[in-house]
Amino acid sequence: MTTLASACATPRNTASTSSSSVWSNFLPSFFMDTLCKAFLLDNPDRSGHDNGDDALFCWTSAAAFGVSVVLATYSARRSDGGRRGSHWNHDDASSHQQQKQKQKQYPPRHERFSVMYANRNASQGMVGSRGQAALAPPIPYLHHFLACLNDPCDPETNPSGHVALCVAENKLVLDLLAERFLQSNGTGFADSSVYTYNSMLGMPIAREAAAYFLARHFLQLGEPQSSSQQQQQQQPQFTPQQALQQIPPQCLGLGAGCAALINHVFFLLGEPGDVCLIPKPYYAAFENDMNLIAQIEPFGVDQAQPALGPTVKELHAAYQKAPKAPKFLLLTNPNNPLGTIYAPHVIRNAIQWARQHDMHVVMDEIYALSTHSTTAGPADAKFQSVIRLLDNDLGTDVHVLWAVSKDFGASGLRCGLLYTHNHVLMEGLATLSIFTCVSGPIQYLVAELLTDDVYVDFFLAESRRRLRASYDKCVSKLTEMVIPYIPAVAGMFVYADFSSLLPERSFEWERCLSAILYKHARVVLTPGESQRDVNPGMFRICYAWVSPAVLDIAMERLSRTVARLRRMDAQDWTLAAQAVAGNDVSGAADNNDKSSNDLSTRTILRAFAGVLD
Repeated sequence: MTTLASACATPRNTASTSSSSVWSNFLPSFFMDTLCKAFLLDNPDRSGHDNGDDALFCWTSAAAFGVSVVLATYSARRSDGGRRGSHWNHDDASSHQQQKQKQKQYPPRHERFSVMYANRNASQGMVGSRGQAALAPPIPYLHHFLACLNDPCDPETNPSGHVALCVAENKLVLDLLAERFLQSNGTGFADSSVYTYNSMLGMPIAREAAAYFLARHFLQLGEPQSSSQQQQQQQPQFTPQQALQQIPPQCLGLGAGCAALINHVFFLLGEPGDVCLIPKPYYAAFENDMNLIAQIEPFGVDQAQPALGPTVKELHAAYQKAPKAPKFLLLTNPNNPLGTIYAPHVIRNAIQWARQHDMHVVMDEIYALSTHSTTAGPADAKFQSVIRLLDNDLGTDVHVLWAVSKDFGASGLRCGLLYTHNHVLMEGLATLSIFTCVSGPIQYLVAELLTDDVYVDFFLAESRRRLRASYDKCVSKLTEMVIPYIPAVAGMFVYADFSSLLPERSFEWERCLSAILYKHARVVLTPGESQRDVNPGMFRICYAWVSPAVLDIAMERLSRTVARLRRMDAQDWTLAAQAVAGNDVSGAADNNDKSSNDLSTRTILRAFAGVLD
């Protein structure tokens, strides 16, 4: 198996000749040799000439052998009758009954969301209760986002198409990433170890690469350096060997993105019905990530100043209000959806408070390297990983998450990591990860990327430049529209306050505004209600999911729609409300209370269509 040290010392296209996989003792060696030979022959750039016939023969031979193994395995299982041992006993039955009693205190997800789907399928018997829970969309605005995918805006071919500004993904750097991966020339497929079973926590080379990356960018450097400092630090201060001493690879586990790893952490550390505190507003899909399978209940922490982070007093108030003593505290730094960075004392105080209450702290640092502030600012405003803040002494109760999804714009690779000093948790993760492990070629590809220091430094610097350019474009238009927003220094979104457009500050009217923006501006934003904001009218704008040209189109549409809404006077609102309530216009004076209640998004769209069009 290739190691990080050897990978740094030898060319990356040198195939490893050994494997730690137990399947290497079972599969004939010629199968692996045939696969590797087929790949090399099928790639003229690597073999030096075109060997199409030989490559076809090798691919066919490997495929035929693979089919024979599958059929043999299937036949063996058939002969066994497919029987499995049963371990059900009276103790299990008693525990099961107790578990059902606990779950009654916390309604399952399908009772809180998408009741229509749950009831419909329960009557037809198409899926079980867990299937009903999975029918609820992970985010309430998913159908609008899917509509954007079916009719995407393009400045040249479809300028009137829909624009999704509701996905926190950095598409501004995809050209850089694609160019870098094409330079790899398929080396990930030339190593025979990527075709076999390995540790479900990750191949050794991938875990070592991730450990080196964490040591260099989370433990060692913290906040990105200035241009002059970057030029002076082309070579890392940590050697690979020193990095692996600081961040032991055995404390790292890879998984198919942070969502999968969050689920696993809660599943392994908690019990159904346990409570997790999350400062509001928070990432809309967290509730799905922790509740769908692990059945952990989210409980929001109210904050007087969300941009500054939760105080100990606010955390304790939420602890007291929770339905049961919380077991987890989930913090996102840099913050989503605010784009702010917590000061070091906020993180330290929160961890100290959580430890006093025997709670686990899950730190989501997925936006760690997407900082883009152009000003130096105070020292507290610079991002520092919890790994650095705690001097790499996490104990058994602090767990750090990161992925290539955001900082590298590579969410499609489905590769995230968990760093923890809880070795029992890692043992459980090794078993659970069979459902969410990262494919071998992707691990090799990511390992090669994370250890390329020169390219990573260039990529992150260019990514920050592009993020800042789109951010400035977005907030400039918001300023022009007189729409307040929270200044962001990280992430790929702006949190804006559209509440001045609402006739009443309620989430019902926020939903109506969201529908109006979708129908008339053909733009989808992330509503504050889905992020558990207590203030109606807040929306997250994800400016990096589209090109700067499409962003210009979207912001101009928003500007025109906002201007039209502001031209509506009290009489317009009253007429619209009357239409919604089904009242005659002449009865407006007597029915004002009724007309502002029982609002329907569809009827409100009809009522406002005349005003907006």
